[in-house]
Amino acid sequence: MMLNTNAKTDFPNLNNDSLTINNTGEVLVRSNLDSNLVRRGIVSNRYFNLIILPTENCNFRCTYCYEDFAVGRMKSETILGIKALLERRCADLSYLNIEWFGGEPLTAKDIVLEISKYASSLVYRYPQLRYLGSMTTNAYLLNYNTITSLANVGVRHYQISLDGPRDVHNKSRIRADGASTFDRIWANLLAIRDSSLSVSILLRIHFSVDTFELIDPLIEDIRREFLDDSRFSVVFRPIERFGSPKNASLKIFSETEKKEAVKSLQTKLFGENFASPQNLCEPDDYVCYASRPNSLVIRSNGDVGKCTVALYDERNKIASLQPDGTLKLIPGRLAPWLRGIETLDPETLGCPLVGLPSNNEVSSNS
Repeated sequence: MMLNTNAKTDFPNLNNDSLTINNTGEVLVRSNLDSNLVRRGIVSNRYFNLIILPTENCNFRCTYCYEDFAVGRMKSETILGIKALLERRCADLSYLNIEWFGGEPLTAKDIVLEISKYASSLVYRYPQLRYLGSMTTNAYLLNYNTITSLANVGVRHYQISLDGPRDVHNKSRIRADGASTFDRIWANLLAIRDSSLSVSILLRIHFSVDTFELIDPLIEDIRREFLDDSRFSVVFRPIERFGSPKNASLKIFSETEKKEAVKSLQTKLFGENFASPQNLCEPDDYVCYASRPNSLVIRSNGDVGKCTVALYDERNKIASLQPDGTLKLIPGRLAPWLRGIETLDPETLGCPLVGLPSNNEVSSNS
């Protein structure tokens, strides 16, 4: 689905303070909210989700990528700010989830290890705290030694993308120098399979209108190599347009075609075992991380946002992280992202970027 971020509509209560956060990311609720959202931890100060970009550089140049790689490695003051924010929050947390994103996070592995080691140390100081680390990575640098080091500091869950069998994948997921990537990624996946590491791997299989019919050999390889290992699961995702000029001409499926294509690929891989826990499906009541008040994105330059797709959208900068771990909030920027919590509209909860009001619309509705 192409994102329509310019849709005109009415946005009630965009500037009210019935649901907001303070300067340490704590959720402030001043009205009655749906009890189910509270029960699921979507609106709760017991849960804190941080998506951290240790660098926005990448060793790949995927043909459909929406990122521009202009911002480099995270500076020391931002690293200190993240540690200080964790220190401020963890005494009262039950669950801390840190997700690593990029760019390619493993091109700044030292930063990932430093912050993850600090987060792991907080578990010993705060016995009630459960810490979970995860990473979205292209896996080119995820060799056995690296994943072992990461697992030792709590980073145990990985999402890794493949665009098809070797010849298909190597046309779209290419290195920055133009070289192919499939063989190195596959070798790393096999090394993980052959290890005894307590990790989980979600294989995200991309397809497009042009490559849908070419995925079958990869499905056979995944069935043979990984389905007997419960640490591996699979999700099928069509490549989308996310606003980059690079994918403006991309052929995309309609919503109906998308669902049919995904179900077809799932059936090919899982057959009669369609209900397998390794067949990852998006739930009907999915709530995007960007809709959750207790989830923040911290970019490598210290900007704080809500969405990893809208990195270059001014509306996505809701705050700046300070070296003392506080957030310098920008008035009016957070509320539009949380409007689904107020309205309980399923589509808005599923993707608040769709129909996100402009800054002018926010001001006119205040």
